[in-house]
Amino acid sequence: MAWTAQLEQFKNAYPEAYEKNVHMPPAGKLGDVEKDIGRVCVQISTEDFKYMNGETITLEGGMGLRP
Repeated sequence: MAWTAQLEQFKNAYPEAYEKNVHMPPAGKLGDVEKDIGRVCVQISTEDFKYMNGETITLEGGMGLRP
């Protein structure tokens, strides 16, 4: 989960729904769209990743952890 302007608007408009539905990822913080997600997008577009194809890279701060 990333902190976006839309999420901030949702929090301000519907504080009760925000508290019930938005949970902190195990990483301990919401993702930053530029620092946490954008940097990965830039990295995988470089020559270093030219051999990678058909993969899904999940950036979710540990939300997909399974017991």
